[in-house]
Amino acid sequence: MDESPRATGATRVCVIGAGFLGSALATGAEGRGWDVTVVGRSDPYGLRERTAPAGALRLVLGGGADELPAVLRRGVGAVVIAAGGRFPVPSAHEPQADAVDTLSLLINVCEAVRTLSPDTRIVFLSSAGGVYPPGPAPGLRAESHPARPTSPYGMSRLMGEHYLEFYRRVHGLRCCVLRCSNVYGRLLPASRGQGVVSAAFRCALTGEPFRLHGSGEQRRDFLHVDDFVRAALDLLALRRELPATVNLGSGVGYSVAQVVDRVRAVTRRPVPVVRGPSAGTDVGSLVVDASLLRSLVDFAPLAPDDGIELMARTVRTGAGG
Repeated sequence: MDESPRATGATRVCVIGAGFLGSALATGAEGRGWDVTVVGRSDPYGLRERTAPAGALRLVLGGGADELPAVLRRGVGAVVIAAGGRFPVPSAHEPQADAVDTLSLLINVCEAVRTLSPDTRIVFLSSAGGVYPPGPAPGLRAESHPARPTSPYGMSRLMGEHYLEFYRRVHGLRCCVLRCSNVYGRLLPASRGQGVVSAAFRCALTGEPFRLHGSGEQRRDFLHVDDFVRAALDLLALRRELPATVNLGSGVGYSVAQVVDRVRAVTRRPVPVVRGPSAGTDVGSLVVDASLLRSLVDFAPLAPDDGIELMARTVRTGAGG
């Protein structure tokens, strides 16, 4: 049996969530000639307007729990959960809503797959930054590293991981968690309170000050969205079983101060900085160990300097908004 990262033939997938990561995965899969159904409550990245010459891409507006059964009956090889809950900053103000939305969606997906299509693979996009605690450099966070979330957002993702492990162990479902690092490459809404690279670009474009929490020397793992898509789809295309948890990050540390300096350089615009109070989580280093990912698929991500330059070109063409 062929176990190459890119299996031959069309692959049928369902992506729940049409936001930044969900829409990027869907368009990447469609570009490979896969059959893709996206279930989302809105269409912020214009999936409905896309043509699908290489494959089939369809958008179903609605909730994942409501629309997934019909999609499963048509037959899909994998369901990717790229939605649920609040973003990191809003989750601190609405922890109950974040937990309920995240876990109810995930459990409903697992139950639908268990009863209607138990051979369908479930992939949950979790958060390396939400689950792992920061610490002194240069230690890398492997999948076996203790999970110690520092926010409600991280707590709900970790509980979602535990539910997937339950369905994997007790019901035999084919479940995999991808702990994604800080994915960048498009301008994200400021209301999300997420995305250091996006925030720096917005400040360069608007002249608004970049609020720097902590010293700016804290190092994080930044992954360009194109590398995220390639790695995630290569994993989905593997015919062998996936590990229960896989880090999806660059494995390279890059400081917040470096991000701001690089955005200044590629945009040739000033990025004013104002200091904000430390939240206790904006210290130290949080870089993932990507060795397991590299053992499964070919993975050579862009260096942050190159990825930020690529994002600048994307923003200039108007494709990054």
